[in-house]
Amino acid sequence: MNEKPVLSCTDLTIGYKSQKTAVKEISKGLNLTLKRKELVCLIGPNGSGKSTLIRTLTGIQPSICGEVWLHGRRINEFTSDEKAKTLSVVLTTPVQTGYMTAFDIVALGRFPYTNWAGRLSNSDKSIVTNALSSVGAGNLSHRFIHEMSDGEKQKVMIARALAQEPELMVLDEPTAFLDLPHKIETMRILRMVAQKTGKSILLSTHDLNLAIRCADQLWILNRSGTMIAGTPEDLVLSGIFGSAFEIDGVHFDTTRGEFTIPVEKRGTFHLDAPESIQKIWTAYAMERIGYVPANGSSPDIVIQVTTGDSTPVWQISHQGGKKECQSIREMVECISSSWHLTGGDPN
Repeated sequence: MNEKPVLSCTDLTIGYKSQKTAVKEISKGLNLTLKRKELVCLIGPNGSGKSTLIRTLTGIQPSICGEVWLHGRRINEFTSDEKAKTLSVVLTTPVQTGYMTAFDIVALGRFPYTNWAGRLSNSDKSIVTNALSSVGAGNLSHRFIHEMSDGEKQKVMIARALAQEPELMVLDEPTAFLDLPHKIETMRILRMVAQKTGKSILLSTHDLNLAIRCADQLWILNRSGTMIAGTPEDLVLSGIFGSAFEIDGVHFDTTRGEFTIPVEKRGTFHLDAPESIQKIWTAYAMERIGYVPANGSSPDIVIQVTTGDSTPVWQISHQGGKKECQSIREMVECISSSWHLTGGDPN
């Protein structure tokens, strides 16, 4: 039996209507579904319409035509109270809340459930505390928001959305202002929330490499407004990332699942090393400086890595000369500065 989607749209066209009734379509014919416990990442180049789609799917902005369904009901049929108890939204704008504590911010998520005075019951307070703890922010409860790092603020905002007890959480670029470790932590938290609480999560992001590794589904909106949806692995195999994102000098590596910057080819290499982390990163270093695997042909450079119980050693062989190096940095400097494709050992 197929599970009914939490969020879906049928024949949806998104865009804007000007005051003169002119219509600017951004994307049309959208048919998308988001199921319970799914984490879906919406990705696309700048200006492709990701934020417009999120605003339309959440009922903040009207569609040009088509329907958005939340639990089988048209989203425009929900009252404000009903929507607030079903859907929570975290926007891109940095948090500006003055002298409020993390607990105060998260408690705002209980607004749909409190009385006219906004007083929290013991149950409300417990939900706020649990929301903070579930995102690893329990220790921030009494700290003022303006004293926190961007990563800590984002945890608090996710906890606020959780305290609202929605079935669907929508986040517009939740990692936009974070450094890489905090981007990864935020995605880990969101994936954990989806899996452990059964909530559905839709987020937009520019972090394609991270989205590929975290999402159950990717929704890819390209510059022309075309939407392609599917599991990350199927989309990588289809080659869609190249057509949707590549620009001059950058291409998507389907083997690694990430974008790479091509370098000028200087030669070929053969790597003789046991399966190890040293082997992997030695190969990456060689590719970074312009050498590609020889793949059976005669290589310009042979690198032998010995590990054992001692410190790893990199032995480079090139046109009869040999050199031992104690680190990848020394190996790269040796190849880049002292050794030449046609010159062998300069000594």
